[in-house]
Amino acid sequence: MGREIRSDSTSTDTTEDSDLDDRDVEAHAQGAEPSSIRKFCLPDRWIAVVGLIATFTLVLGAALASSLPKKKPTKGDTGHYSLDAPFREVIHSNFPDPALLHHNGTWYVYASNSAAGIIDNKMHGEGKGLGVANVQLATSKNFVDWVVHDQAAGPLQDLGAWVSREQMPAQFDNSVSVRRADVWAPDIMQRPDGKFVLYYSATAAGEKTIHCIGASVSDSPLGPFEPLSTSIACPIEQGGAIDTGPFKDKDGSLYLTYKLDGNARGNGGECLNTVPPLKDTPIFLQKMEKDGYTTSGSPITILDRTDSDGPLVEAPSLIRTDQGIYILFFSTGCTFDPSYKLKYATSPNITGPYTRASHPLLETGTHGLYAPGSASVVSDGKTWRMAFHARKFTDFAGIRPMYVANLKIRGTIVVLEAPVNPTGILRRIVHA
Repeated sequence: MGREIRSDSTSTDTTEDSDLDDRDVEAHAQGAEPSSIRKFCLPDRWIAVVGLIATFTLVLGAALASSLPKKKPTKGDTGHYSLDAPFREVIHSNFPDPALLHHNGTWYVYASNSAAGIIDNKMHGEGKGLGVANVQLATSKNFVDWVVHDQAAGPLQDLGAWVSREQMPAQFDNSVSVRRADVWAPDIMQRPDGKFVLYYSATAAGEKTIHCIGASVSDSPLGPFEPLSTSIACPIEQGGAIDTGPFKDKDGSLYLTYKLDGNARGNGGECLNTVPPLKDTPIFLQKMEKDGYTTSGSPITILDRTDSDGPLVEAPSLIRTDQGIYILFFSTGCTFDPSYKLKYATSPNITGPYTRASHPLLETGTHGLYAPGSASVVSDGKTWRMAFHARKFTDFAGIRPMYVANLKIRGTIVVLEAPVNPTGILRRIVHA
């Protein structure tokens, strides 16, 4: 299956490399004349001297190397992953904050609007149409080959009455007007009655940047989704709310995880929240009624940022294993720079406390990735699957394509494996 990545930052290769160099040397020696071999041999005492010199040189070189400052990852040498990576880039366009759904043998994935989070723009008109769709949608039968659907026929054509109605030119296409909704991080859940609830965050009416969370309902995962007129969570004074992660527990109870977007009210710096005093950005757990959009009681905090997280924690995705362990995947750092990374924490109880893994699951430099995060984890009944985005610097801009991986979960340890298609051959997307 190639290489695995473990949460303790060690990797194991499941295919052993053969001793090719040793065999080549042996074959060459066996084909040579004994006299010619002796001609180029050194006396034993000289071999010993040369060995000592070589050993000293290696030790000195290692010491000097360790004393030098480590090179920080840059845009020029990251963002293009290595071929032995335990994940695959499957959607090459800007497809941030992917959210997975598996239904009747088909994979669906929903993403933020296609203009979200683009940096270092050099498109100069080549990006017409970006940002027109509120939510992006792609589908797959095998989790490896994906078709991105037409943005003009997006699943969420309209937004709730609570969303900003202000108009602005579409990014990279001034001839098209779109709402200043800036829809981020959708996610989806199937209700007990079979209907689908699509959650999203958008700019609240009267605000320029503060987002709140809304919901919409449809009979089909393809939509169209009918938005609710009121929001689900809208703590504007505290920075708003984003990044929903719906969860259905074993007993059928419905929950919604989301982030209090405190850094939106921050004092500046990376993602507006590295200048003291820093704002809290807790991940909340909210119990929901069976309709999927009516809250039951008040939300509780299940995780908050620490100093090692940088400006924030965000993008929760909660699962429960067959062993009864709850695993909360989340992102830390700032998505615009190399500090962004994917982490996880575990608990025997849905309400916590959650114990963080000792190392990130993915971070900048992992097989060439740049700022990976915003994961969605879903099971198809046999295998845990994960989708996430990472930053990639193209000739046009810094975008966030979608990557996929399979997960092996061993107790509280998560291991990544590259997905394969039904024939067992690794493949990339044929992208519509």
